[in-house]
Amino acid sequence: MVEQTRLINAQFNSNTYILSMEDEVSVWLVDPGDAQPVFDWIRQNNKKDLKGILLTHTHFDHIYGVNELLEKYPECLIYVANEYGKEGLTNIKQNGSKYTGNPIVIEKHANIRFFEHKMNLWPNVELSSLITPGHSDDSICFMIENLLFTGDTLIKGLRTVTKIRGGSVEKLTDSIQHFKQWQGLGYLVCPGHGEEFDLDKYDLGRAINGSNTKSSL
Repeated sequence: MVEQTRLINAQFNSNTYILSMEDEVSVWLVDPGDAQPVFDWIRQNNKKDLKGILLTHTHFDHIYGVNELLEKYPECLIYVANEYGKEGLTNIKQNGSKYTGNPIVIEKHANIRFFEHKMNLWPNVELSSLITPGHSDDSICFMIENLLFTGDTLIKGLRTVTKIRGGSVEKLTDSIQHFKQWQGLGYLVCPGHGEEFDLDKYDLGRAINGSNTKSSL
């Protein structure tokens, strides 16, 4: 069984998830932010290797830890949704970091891969993915067992931000239809910001019509 550990990043209040299994020495990361807590967790839990990084999208608050992680784990694979996502790793306008005072460019590109619709993280542990544009053109959601990682496409209690580069209400509306099909299947939503929640009991209309009390890139 896959275990997920949520780390709340200090800089931008985004979520990083560590995916692990009891009998596996390697881990996977979702949306790396602060690197040191990840290093600490790996050491404290007797893990040895970072197998890969899964990016729900390439906005700066979800990728800013990648370079530091690659320094320690240079063979680590980085997964993005599509060519737009690949460009977001180096385009500071597209990833939004141009306006933060700390432009973020991912320095090593040899290990970039595109998500496959289905791929194995460990033997007999399958990830399924679907590109869900609306927040950005590289937004992707993926499922591992009963876990559904949504990035900023679906955040508990908040309207999804679309008034940014690559955002689209029309595309988001289409993407939300997929979540409706996944309701009733017992998924725990692991969003890019905020706490996890039960998809089966959630009002998906909030993503389109709800009000935002904070901004999430």
